[in-house]
Order: sequence, then C-alpha cells, then structure tokens
Amino acid sequence: MKKKSLFLVAVLSLTLALGGVFGCGAKAPAAGTAPDKGKEGPTIKISSKTFTEAAILGTLSLQYLEGLGYPVENKMGLGELAVIRPALTSGQIDLYWEYTGTGVMNLMEHAPVFEAEESYKLIKEWDAKNGIAWLEYAPLNDTYGIVVRPDVAEKYKLKTISDYVAQVKKGETLKFVGFPEWEGRADGLPSFEKVYDFKMPKGDFVNVAMGLNYETLKNQKGDLALAFTTEPRIVTDKLVMLEDDKNAFPVYNAAPVVRQQIVDAYPTLAADLKKLSSVLDTLTITELNMQADVEKKSIDEVSTTFLKSKGLLK
Repeated sequence: MKKKSLFLVAVLSLTLALGGVFGCGAKAPAAGTAPDKGKEGPTIKISSKTFTEAAILGTLSLQYLEGLGYPVENKMGLGELAVIRPALTSGQIDLYWEYTGTGVMNLMEHAPVFEAEESYKLIKEWDAKNGIAWLEYAPLNDTYGIVVRPDVAEKYKLKTISDYVAQVKKGETLKFVGFPEWEGRADGLPSFEKVYDFKMPKGDFVNVAMGLNYETLKNQKGDLALAFTTEPRIVTDKLVMLEDDKNAFPVYNAAPVVRQQIVDAYPTLAADLKKLSSVLDTLTITELNMQADVEKKSIDEVSTTFLKSKGLLK
C-alpha cells in the first residue's frame, strides 16, 4: 500500500538477495504435519509481504488453516507488490493478504475510493478475470488518519475531524504535523481540505520527515499529526484517533487474496477465512503490531496467542 511504496526499491533488493526469507526479523512458524483428519486437496502455499502487519496476517492464516486440517506450505516474507503479485498469478504461491486500496489504485490504476464495500467490489470483480478471488475483507483499515495529543483532544473536545476543522474556522491555532509528500499530493492535503471545506493556515502546518510525526507530538511541537491508522505508536503514546466522519481518506481494508483454483478445490475455505477476517479490526491489528514491534514478541507467538484467545486455534 502507499506507505510501504516508499521503501519498495530497498525491499526488492533485499528480497532478491535473500529469496523467501521471512520479514520483520521474526521467525516464521514451521508448517508442521496437519491433523490426522486433514482435508484432501492441493497444498496451499501461503505467503506475505515483508512488513510486520503483513507478516502477522500471513502467519495468522497459516496457523489457522493448518489447525483446521488444510495442507499448507510456509512461503512467508516473499516481497512487496512487484514481487508477490506475479508470484500469486503464476501459481508460485496461492494466498496472501492484500489491501483493497492497493488493488484499486495500484493494480487497476483506478482513482482512490473512499467507501469500503465499493472498493472491495471493484477489485473483486476486476481480479476475477485473472483467476484471483478476493475473499471477505477484514474491518481493519490501514489508511491515513489524524491523531491528536490527549490533552489537546480534551481541551478542544475533539472526537472527529470535523471537530478539528470547526476549531480552525474559529481561529484557533492548532499545529498540524504532516509530511512533505502528503502536502502536495492530489489525494493528500488538497483533497483533505476540499472534503472538509476549509483551508489550513500555512503557519499551522509543520512539515517533518515521515516517522518523526510522533516525536514531534511527544515534544509538544505539534498538536495533531498525520498518521497511519494501525501504527503501534498510536497505542503506546495514548493518542486520540479522530473519526474521519466525511471519508477524506481512501480505504485500505485487508483481505485474503487466493487463486481461484484453490477456492474451487476447498469449498469451505472462504467461510473459514471469513471467521478470521471478521475478528481483525483496526484496533486489534494495531495491538498485534505493537506486540511484535514494541514488545518484541515473535510473530509466531503473537499469532498463536491471538488465535487461541479467539477460539480459532486449539
């Protein structure tokens, strides 16, 4: 998706050098022997992109399906879109998690879509002709968001982005921390201002390099910041995520994408994966990302603990 594209060249180089090494510094779970009453059919080769969230989603699928008796093969950490997509369409892998926004904008080369179901239907119908099935998407939406320091949110009673805009229109000075790329992008600040019908004062915009937004808030050099909705610092810094009540940001719901041949071979696969997708909302995946990135738990452990807590793994 968009935030990861900034690192695509570096990641591709690493991928080509190391092959299918598992990403994020975490150890991949071994795909052990399936239960005695395993399902009969082709082995499902499950992969993932390399960043933490993608690795978690892939590992959840691997452990969950293996626990249900599906024959699976671990192909985690294959690479980003330019690597993993051809691997899927060529049959080198059978399943990984992709984001609807990435499908719509990067694969279809379509304009951004701001509603979850519309985005999902667009990419699902488009990809069907390629022999790729987009199964039920998860509630988690890894997109842009606006976070606020808790003291600022309390002082100005901020719950939605419209609440923030109302304060700007009243003349309040609230320092907004953003990135140079976003400030000039057509789907960035200009679109944001258009949707919410306001103009951010130039003096209020604090431009920082990507990744320094949280430190800027922590040091009280800013009041609000552009963020990505599933980043662990939102939890660890106890920031308030404002509701995007006018849908200014494109949707990036995660969904399992599977070769249609595999879906046809296993009539229960879609329903089984829907049980997993349905329990993965934005807060949940953010907390799982935090366990891996901040608490330094292995992705294997994070996945196993979560699946057991939801009754999806014995």
